[in-house]
Parts: sequence; C-alpha cells; structure tokens
Amino acid sequence: MEAIQLPEDVLLSVICRAVAGPRAACIAATVSPAFRAAADSDTVWSRFLPADLAPLVYPDSAPPPRSKKELFLRLSGTHALLEDGLTSAWLDRETGAKSYMIAARAMNITWVDTPDYWRWIPRQDSRFPACAELLAVCWLDISGRIRSRVLSDNTRYAAYLVFKMDDDCYGLDSPLQSASVSVGEDTSTYQIRLQSNAGHQEDPAHSAAPPPRLPKERPDGWMEVELGDWYNHGCDDIEICARVRETRFGGNWKKGLILEGLEIRPKN
Repeated sequence: MEAIQLPEDVLLSVICRAVAGPRAACIAATVSPAFRAAADSDTVWSRFLPADLAPLVYPDSAPPPRSKKELFLRLSGTHALLEDGLTSAWLDRETGAKSYMIAARAMNITWVDTPDYWRWIPRQDSRFPACAELLAVCWLDISGRIRSRVLSDNTRYAAYLVFKMDDDCYGLDSPLQSASVSVGEDTSTYQIRLQSNAGHQEDPAHSAAPPPRLPKERPDGWMEVELGDWYNHGCDDIEICARVRETRFGGNWKKGLILEGLEIRPKN
C-alpha cells in the first residue's frame, strides 16, 4: 500500500503546530525527506528567532546566512557583539531564548577608576577588549543591570559573575560575599565565595546557614558563580540588578580578581 503524501503546505502547517522548539524541529527533519524540507524551512525557523533582536556585529569575513535555520545555528553557536561593543548576545540552542553577557566596562565597580585599586587589561581569551583586574581593595561592590524587556518572555533566567583569578590572588575566600538579584523591588540574596578554599573553616556563627555558592569552571576556561535567578514574565519593563558585595566595610585586603562580565542566560 502506498504511503499517503500530504500536500507541502499541509505538512508545513502540521510541523509549525507540532514542533515546540529548535530541538523538536531538528528531530522532525530526520523523519523523511519531505519532513526535512518542511522542518528546515524559513517558516518554521523564523518562529525561533526573536523579532526584536538588536543588530549584531559580525566579522567582515562572515558570509550572510543562507536560511533562517543557519541564522539560528549561528546565533546559538557563537557570541556576537551588539553595536555598543559592551554586550554580547546569543540564543539558547535548546529554547531559542535570548542570552547576554555585559562587559565589565558596562558594570558598576566601586573604585574602578582609582589606578591603585583596579586597572583595565586586555585578554585574548575574553569576548571584550578589556577586563577589570583587581590590584588591591578592602571592600568589594560590583553590579550589573539589564531591562526585562530585552529578555525572552516566560523564561527563568539566572545571572552569573564571570571571572578568573591571578596566580598571586588572595583575600577573596573570606569573608563571604553577598550575592543578590533585584527584580524591581523584589530581592533574593545568597552567600558566595569567589575564591574556593577547601581548607577554609566557616565562622561558627554562620554554621546553621546554607553553604555558600562556589565558583565553577566553564567550558571556555573562565570561572562563574551564580548570583541568583528569577522568572521573566515579560508583562512589564523592569530593571534587573545583579550584585556582589561585602556587607562589612574594611575587611580583608584582596587582590587578583579578573572580571570579564555578568552573564544572563536561561536557567535550564
């Protein structure tokens, strides 16, 4: 018995209704040549591309994408700079949700303009022209901001501080730093330790508190620590602020933090 061949427009309509995301579209493309043609079409992949994605800056050598699917794969496989040069953007490959990294240059860093405390250094392994290197301070206060309207609706996001440590770093393991994410007037706060120290003994006064969040190494060789998460409903345009600071002024002197930026991406 011959297989029933659906008209091309009907098959395309079915796939547009059936696939819930990029992964499902890729799976549908493996069913048959007819499914592949429909699942790889611009009609399907246009649904995974945000209509309000800001203009991106690509190398002059990069050829223009030949299809919406190729554009999606490019945006989800690389980090492209926005026109301001201080923000990189990409799409989450699983969901298509927008993700960003805000450069250290665009963040608020206490005393960053004081040459004895901080300096700007180039890094070949960074997405941005310069990173902030901590020379010596006795108090940390670092924050970055983004508007909820530039994020994808109905998506849970998390903010991550992205950094490295010099070989001669010190003073960043104690006291614990306070990490917070404020969405409008709502704030969630956690304890973190920027510099892991397996032999460090916690203050007995904090023994009943949850253990601090510790940094983890990323595939790109940088470290990250989660500062908090939130659900972006997309109903209103709200300022979101992620912050790392020490609550006690005049603590230990510290050195060696190399800050690349603040990454905001879906929390899978």
